[in-house]
Amino acid sequence: MKKLLFILALLTPVQVQAQAAFWWGSNTISTNINGGTIQKGDFVELEVKLNPAGTNIRSAYFDFQHQKDAISLVSVERGPAIPQDANFNVSNYFYPNCQFNRNGNNVTNVGWTNYLNANYTCDPAQVPHNAINRIMVNVSTNTMLLQATYIKLKFEITNTEPGFPYDSVYMNFAYGYDANGSTMQTTENVGTKGVWIELDPSANSLVAGNINLSPNLPTETVSNMFVDVTDVNDPPTSITSVSASTGQFNLSSELAVNTPYRFRLYVPSEYYNGLSVEATSVSDYTTAIAEFITQNLDGTYKNNNIDHGIKYWAADVNNDNVFNGEDVQILFNAVTGLDTIMVAPEFCGQGCSMSVPVFNTNAYNDVNFDSWKTIPPPSTNYVELATTTIEQQLSMNYVLKGDVNLSHSSPLTEQEVAPAPAQLVAADPSIDVNLTNVIVTNDNITIPFEIDTNGEEVSALQFEVRYDPTKVRFDELLTDTPSWVNFVNNGDGVVKFGGLDPNLKNTISGGTPFTLKFSSIAAGVDMNSQVSLTRNLDAANARGDQLGIKLNTTVVKLVGVNNFKDN
Repeated sequence: MKKLLFILALLTPVQVQAQAAFWWGSNTISTNINGGTIQKGDFVELEVKLNPAGTNIRSAYFDFQHQKDAISLVSVERGPAIPQDANFNVSNYFYPNCQFNRNGNNVTNVGWTNYLNANYTCDPAQVPHNAINRIMVNVSTNTMLLQATYIKLKFEITNTEPGFPYDSVYMNFAYGYDANGSTMQTTENVGTKGVWIELDPSANSLVAGNINLSPNLPTETVSNMFVDVTDVNDPPTSITSVSASTGQFNLSSELAVNTPYRFRLYVPSEYYNGLSVEATSVSDYTTAIAEFITQNLDGTYKNNNIDHGIKYWAADVNNDNVFNGEDVQILFNAVTGLDTIMVAPEFCGQGCSMSVPVFNTNAYNDVNFDSWKTIPPPSTNYVELATTTIEQQLSMNYVLKGDVNLSHSSPLTEQEVAPAPAQLVAADPSIDVNLTNVIVTNDNITIPFEIDTNGEEVSALQFEVRYDPTKVRFDELLTDTPSWVNFVNNGDGVVKFGGLDPNLKNTISGGTPFTLKFSSIAAGVDMNSQVSLTRNLDAANARGDQLGIKLNTTVVKLVGVNNFKDN
């Protein structure tokens, strides 16, 4: 075969006022001829549309480019634009290892111009995968053609290796012939645009990834999490990123075969700090303090409360590979609102993301009471995997520092259901929290939190509410929790409060442990506001086991009486 395609000089096409047009029926096709997702071995149809524009166009000459190793042209079939009683014939010549060299002169919307300026490279070394199909469609009929599909190209998806670099099918040019055999100009040719054949994500996958997400993660945080894939160089270069929002992802042509890569999980900075605040709650501290104060006299631990190696790694919040009183103090600071364990640096603004430690799922489950001490610090944590010529399975778990009970981290395999704190749903065993709307008759507003523990021994509680600081002012937290350490933090219309038993002996069984006091910003006016509970609530027993919280409502309405006065 000749290495270059030469253009034969033809008669100048007949100029007509109206010009027929060819174009792709769709620029993306994601279903096979049976309507299912596209797998290797399936057949797909690509439609070429025609608008006769009042002309007597009949036949056409096409130049199509596609990947010869990925898809194979099976047939060219007439479309409804061509009458069924018309004589129809297709001739095709195949040019393997050739590609159309696009430039400003041959990507216009005039097919004849693109034909005259066509230029090709035909060389297996330079063009290992592409091919050209020159197709002549002859139509003989006395009936005018319709505006509809002119022809259908039927392709078979061949069984290439995973990760094959797919590309679109291109219509490089198209021009027509009228009923008298005269060459016609056609317009609206797609130029460089083509049809992308979208295989099912699993059909060409080099890596099929799974991230075991906790059901307790905030929806907005999950929807913005992503996996970043880098090479193994130092410093690394990012290869591609993919959303982690569903916990599943597939990578194919983004990666190369037989190549090692590193995988990291990222959370945008605007969600990072809040995720840490929600993940580290009173039950995490209670679990840690219960393990710490019941330690053996030789300094070893009984592992009754922190019962898995990865939980110790989460409890080691100062990253010194030791769990001790320093970690307990930091956890206490975080729970009471004095500090946050996971903090994005000040320079990490909008658009900046923070990595979350990830582990191979099996390694995560296999961390024991000694091996957790050898795990690298969070900043250097990733999962490494080398691609091959077949699909590799990658299952990843992540863990948040300070999330001692793994409520917001990946659950351990032996846990059938992840614990469910910090969300407005019930889990068993659970306690009841009752709130009522408030009729405001003076400037002072009190909101009691009534508790029924249903026989459970409660050693720690925390809540968080939002209020409108333009309507009401937070004054104080009243408590009825003898021997407990209570905490309250107020700022930006959010109050976080709670308490815990430092000795793990003085539990509560009911009553009103907390009452919030507010006052009206402007006295003597109608009050129309509310106080709403956030997801950041938690309850635990003396062992640190989390208790579900059943709420009769998540919103307390504040309804004022016109021109009320202080009593």
